[in-house]
Amino acid sequence: MSRRRFEFRVRAAWFIPLMAVITITLGTLAWIDQGQNFVDALYRAAALFSYNDVYGGGSPLKDPRIQVARWIGLVVVFSAAFLALGALLQQQLALIVARGLPQDVVIIGSDPIAGSAFEAARSHEKSALWLGAEALSTSTIRYIALAWPAGDHARMVREHAMEAKHILIAEAECAKALVLARAAREAAPDAWITVLVHDVRLAEDAAATLNQARTRVMSQAAVSARALTIEHPPFLIAKELGHDRIHALIVGFGRTGQAIARDLIVNCRTTYLKTPRITVIDPNATALEGVFRVRAPEADRAAEFEFINGRIDSSAISPDPSALARTVAAAGPITTAYVCLTHDTQVLAAAGMLQALTRAVDIGQPSIFVRLRDSASVGAPGGERRGLDALIPFGDLDAILDASEFLNDAPDAAARTFNEAYRRGLPEAAREDPVNRSGYPWDRLDETFRQANRDVAAHVAAKLASANIDPALWRGLRTLPKLTEGALYNNAEELERLSELEHERWNAQRRMDGWRWTSEPKKDDLRRLHPSLVDYDQLTDEVKEYDRGNVRETQAACWPGRTA
Repeated sequence: MSRRRFEFRVRAAWFIPLMAVITITLGTLAWIDQGQNFVDALYRAAALFSYNDVYGGGSPLKDPRIQVARWIGLVVVFSAAFLALGALLQQQLALIVARGLPQDVVIIGSDPIAGSAFEAARSHEKSALWLGAEALSTSTIRYIALAWPAGDHARMVREHAMEAKHILIAEAECAKALVLARAAREAAPDAWITVLVHDVRLAEDAAATLNQARTRVMSQAAVSARALTIEHPPFLIAKELGHDRIHALIVGFGRTGQAIARDLIVNCRTTYLKTPRITVIDPNATALEGVFRVRAPEADRAAEFEFINGRIDSSAISPDPSALARTVAAAGPITTAYVCLTHDTQVLAAAGMLQALTRAVDIGQPSIFVRLRDSASVGAPGGERRGLDALIPFGDLDAILDASEFLNDAPDAAARTFNEAYRRGLPEAAREDPVNRSGYPWDRLDETFRQANRDVAAHVAAKLASANIDPALWRGLRTLPKLTEGALYNNAEELERLSELEHERWNAQRRMDGWRWTSEPKKDDLRRLHPSLVDYDQLTDEVKEYDRGNVRETQAACWPGRTA
């Protein structure tokens, strides 16, 4: 359908000049036949676009070609006038239509992913309005794209988002995105609002600041990393390869590389693998390591790290390939490799050299995942995969949008199920106890508790793998699998083993978020200090019950019988 619309626009654009050429051609030929030279004939033909008595009367105007040309010229003049008037009024007409006809989806912002979201809404046959497009587009009244006008963007959002069911905000500047999110919420109190920003930490802080059940603030990098782990769990890859731990090589440690490292460290912990190893290759590795360790002072207790100031692309490999191979190989064979550079051309060049490097030196033959904005540049899965077609793409804009669930009427299904399972396990009086804020229904929870439910849900696959549950039942699922009663654990020993794993996950998550251990009996939220950041066997039984509770809730959430 989109192709037919494009072809129609092309024909309409050429209609006026085509008719003008016909007018000039017919008039010129007719006047030449009347004995005029070419230049005079061309000049006289040009007069056919207006009433001109200089050439009126006489036999030339009785020529049928002249008569036809005059009518076509008249059509050209009026068509050009109407089009000029339409161009002047189009923006105002589009604004009037956008105000008068409420759209299902409103997309706000000029980030590249906003354009993909506009097309996604169209593919789902939902009417859409895009505020912040590069240029005006009004192919139909159901799909309108408007450029930002000069002035107050928040006011424009308030004027146009009032009837929207789904709102996506995609602005490169996080501060502006938050301003627009507040304006959108003011205009549409019941809409689902998804805010996609670039910085992971800012996304988490902004979500806590807004603290609204129907407003989700997410980092594109974190969404991409989570979707990649769901589709290709590294803990399963390690098991299939016979590795005793995940050893991930990350080329490029920007936002996406850091998000992958965090998701791997926190959500891929299992009972059968040792502490993961992360090897980073980046030209600015030393500087990035400094920032990383300031943000997560106890990160070394969550994983082993190796930061290498280096470069892998088609023009250079540094440090020396043999020295690089020795450094990487010292940590054991590579389980997975991720190329997370800025531009697709850089990514493909680096991945190709990485393939050659792993063939030339003995550091394993890992699956190589490449972050591409356009995944069509590598081959589709299946068949014989060689060269670039052997690479596994992730992180394209359409995939991020799909994983963000911005068109979903009930996003966060797995986390909601955990919240419901937790509430079912509480005494009835405790469910509405104002002191027990974690026991509130989802829409009344603080963002801190909603995020805690999302975090537990993200680790379900690793728990299922640790319980030896067939991956065919859960691999690739974004929602919780449906299991039989007792599938996760059958006795106290199995419960305790998974509870210890849950505490390891919690420890890793807290440490990656900058928390440290304290000997004080109470946690300090401001300084991010917590007395429970110790091994499981050092906890009191009272504290261990929190971990056991999360495992019980996992069992209850994955069992249709809904009993803890």
